[in-house]
Amino acid sequence: MKNLRKRSEGFNISFLDVMACGLGAVILVLMLVKYQSELPDTQSSALQVDIATLELQNQQLQEAIEKLQKQVGKTQAELAQMDAQFLSLVQQINTKKDAQRSLKSQIAKLQTQADTPPQAPSAPVPVVNKSLEDYLLGLKVEGRKIVILVDSSASMTEERLIDIIRYKVASEKERQQAPKWQRTLGIVEWLVARVPQGSEYKVIYFAEQAEFAGDDDWKQGADPKDAAAVLASFSEIAPEGGTNLQAGVALMQKSAAGFSNVYLITDGTPTQGKLGRVRAAFSGCPSSTSKAQKISGKCRQRLLDAVIQSYRKNAPVNVILLPLEGDSGAAGAFWRWTVKSAGLLISPDTSWP
Repeated sequence: MKNLRKRSEGFNISFLDVMACGLGAVILVLMLVKYQSELPDTQSSALQVDIATLELQNQQLQEAIEKLQKQVGKTQAELAQMDAQFLSLVQQINTKKDAQRSLKSQIAKLQTQADTPPQAPSAPVPVVNKSLEDYLLGLKVEGRKIVILVDSSASMTEERLIDIIRYKVASEKERQQAPKWQRTLGIVEWLVARVPQGSEYKVIYFAEQAEFAGDDDWKQGADPKDAAAVLASFSEIAPEGGTNLQAGVALMQKSAAGFSNVYLITDGTPTQGKLGRVRAAFSGCPSSTSKAQKISGKCRQRLLDAVIQSYRKNAPVNVILLPLEGDSGAAGAFWRWTVKSAGLLISPDTSWP
């Protein structure tokens, strides 16, 4: 029995040892498993930190890219604007080159014309069917010293009052191109072309003041250069202001002494003038210094009567009367002057000259 107890005690101790070792092994395994399970968590945290860092860098790069794209867009817009300015400058340069070529062509043409002698020295301005026109019109340019008086007031732009008002606020170039004024230029050219050889002439234009077209020297009827100079000077006039016929007649009597014939181009009775000795007849009419914008037809005829009274020359006055709305008494008033001076009054058709 004693031996049997010893044997069972030895067995129990060995079993316990084995179990203890097994438990230790299990504990060791569990410890290893826990260590291995904690290790990936640390690596994951590190990876998350790296990912967050990379995302921040990516965001910064995106912002930098957007900033660069904005700068590129701004630069492209500036380049487009510079291209447009460059094209505009090129167009301006081409325009100036074209204008320069045109001027050179005109200069060459003028030089050719200057080098070419005139074919008809006696006719400074081309005349077509001269004798037929004179016959139909009944007006003949004659006299030893001829004065051409031209109305250059604002009403010489158009026939209708509404159109005249429109031209009053127009530019100088537009007034120069007005239909009635262009017709007036043609009439002046027609008269100058028919000044006889051996005769002399002057051209005076008047509005509120009176001046010579060109200088105040007598021009020779047979000299084409004189005619060209007078017509060139006259073409630069732009009609404006009121009608002071008295100023034109006064300048003619003062600076064109010895004149023998007068050719007056106008469209109606005057609107301005000094009263002089006929002051009593102007009761109710604006004075020469008045700023009134309107004047009656009766006052205008009285102004013309004052001009006729101041005309102290026994020389025919020929009147070419152009149409004007609202001045129906002009024809009769001017007719009395032409009859008194043995002149001629005509109111030509719009197709003349």
